Amino acid sequence: MLINKNKSPVLLKLITQVLCILALAFSANSYALESSVQLHKVDQDKSFGYSLSVGGDFFNQKAFNWQVNYNRFENVMISDLDKISPEWADAKLDFTIQTVDLTLGYRYYPQSYDKFISSLIVDFQLGASVNLSENKLIFPPEIIEVDDLYFSNQGDVNPVISISLQKVFTKNSAMHVGFKHYPSYSDFGSISSFYIGFKYRFGRQVGY
Repeated sequence: MLINKNKSPVLLKLITQVLCILALAFSANSYALESSVQLHKVDQDKSFGYSLSVGGDFFNQKAFNWQVNYNRFENVMISDLDKISPEWADAKLDFTIQTVDLTLGYRYYPQSYDKFISSLIVDFQLGASVNLSENKLIFPPEIIEVDDLYFSNQGDVNPVISISLQKVFTKNSAMHVGFKHYPSYSDFGSISSFYIGFKYRFGRQVGY
């Protein structure tokens, strides 16, 4: 019998809250604070998730921005688990992943006389993802004496990249669709997701 366990410590939750507070404080020097919510479909049959984020512009330049994202993905399976144990792979073990992503981005604003094209924004993000979840297999000692097998540890840092296309409706609101990719997420391997979301900006706007 195997027990897969997800653990998110109170300490790392506090770290997340501190990061968000710092983001809010940093944004005081920005023209606007941007918030968004996203729904994700991970590239696995039963896996899905959501993200909440805040961000802002750098040096009042609308092309350069920063973001802090909280992400939660459910039912995430481990790539190439059959190489470790075919029996575990057949058991279809899955985990919950929680992260805080810290990213820097560049936005491209197409120049066109066409109103639809000029209302689009292409957003590129690159950064680091801090793992909040401890994901491991626990072996009951009464059955077998084997150390717990960890697939990710609290505090693991992994690279993350994303690209999205935004459709601006007003100076304050936009819808977006995008692709997020973790090239190597601890021992889970590659994790990717497609997402759709809504953004809203508060405060003064840099000219569009």
